[in-house]
Amino acid sequence: MTKQTSQCRSGIGRLCSQLVVRGLPLAFIVAVVARGEGALAAADVAKSYELNYRGKVQLTTDTAVDQNGAKFTITGMSGVAYGFDNHYVAVMDNSNHLVFLKVTFKDDGTIDQATVTGGHTIPTSRDYEGIAYTGQERNSVFLSNEATPPPPALYEYSLDKSAKLLQTIDMPSVFKYQVDNRGLESLTRRADDKEMWTANEEALTADGPGSTTAAGSVVRLVRLTVNGNTVTPAQEYAYVVEPIHHGVGQPYCSGVSDMVDLPDGTVLTLERSAIEGIPTFETRIYQVDFTGATDISKGTLADGLKGQTYTPVGKKPLFVSSKIGENLEGLCLGPKLPNGNQVLLGVVDNGDPVSKNTLVSFELVDPAPLSTTIIFAAGGGTLLALCLILVLARSRRRNINRAGG
Repeated sequence: MTKQTSQCRSGIGRLCSQLVVRGLPLAFIVAVVARGEGALAAADVAKSYELNYRGKVQLTTDTAVDQNGAKFTITGMSGVAYGFDNHYVAVMDNSNHLVFLKVTFKDDGTIDQATVTGGHTIPTSRDYEGIAYTGQERNSVFLSNEATPPPPALYEYSLDKSAKLLQTIDMPSVFKYQVDNRGLESLTRRADDKEMWTANEEALTADGPGSTTAAGSVVRLVRLTVNGNTVTPAQEYAYVVEPIHHGVGQPYCSGVSDMVDLPDGTVLTLERSAIEGIPTFETRIYQVDFTGATDISKGTLADGLKGQTYTPVGKKPLFVSSKIGENLEGLCLGPKLPNGNQVLLGVVDNGDPVSKNTLVSFELVDPAPLSTTIIFAAGGGTLLALCLILVLARSRRRNINRAGG
């Protein structure tokens, strides 16, 4: 046995021991080792998050003052992004205004205080829905435009006094088939500034019909790579929205209204279902599973999904409820809590009779982190056998010790 082989098998043993202690199922351990690939990427070991609803708070003012001293009315908050030090920026739809907020939280993620600290006016008014902050160095935001026309795109604006347009990111040509008021509703940017995600709210006409109470709609989750200040649309994945929820009243819509890109690359979606009746809104938050999903940005799938064969992403429900009772449209990742979990902060669009200028919070429960030794070169059948022997031997010793008192 070579020294390298001995070290590798020793590492396998330590890993198995750690995984057993953490309570991971043996089948998972076998799957990890049996892959026999050169390396196991962190994204291959998907965490399974949980979400706790922590309530809502209505803003105490309906006005903000922009960088030029001009006052405007706060209405139609449709997207929100975390800046730094408890500061957030929200975008208002059908306008050219942004709202600056400061929000602090209690230890469990409940909102403690929420104040409007200012506003920002950009040159062009559009139906902006999603927002993503770039960071303190560049100090800008990307905004997604839902309206048609102009052609679907993302716009980057500076947050300095000039508020100038820095760049426009055109979407793939298939998005010319978006349905008016069902277009680019969501936008998120990962904290390491390596990727962004956006999606249309309901299906493009080239992909299928809109949502009904009997069936959901198929939308495109679009990943955009970020290299410095260059943002490029890359992979696309089909995502099946849930049907419009049942209630007393006329069905209206069900679609993806925002997305959250977590630091580990996990993607969350916010779905909003609405009827003209009671309960008016149902809020759904899902963890997306890309395992086995088809990249629909390639070949004939890039031009439309009707009549095509493909595999959509999977999704795990984290929150499905009508208890919020308002139109939760925007969602972003907030700061870490003392217990290691993180906050999700949402904004409500007040453009209907039951919704106010409201902030909503959730506690995102981070599962116990896996040991970093899991990301290493996995061997073949010999190492698999060794791992199984070590696990079973450890289990047998524990059973013998229990039996012996």
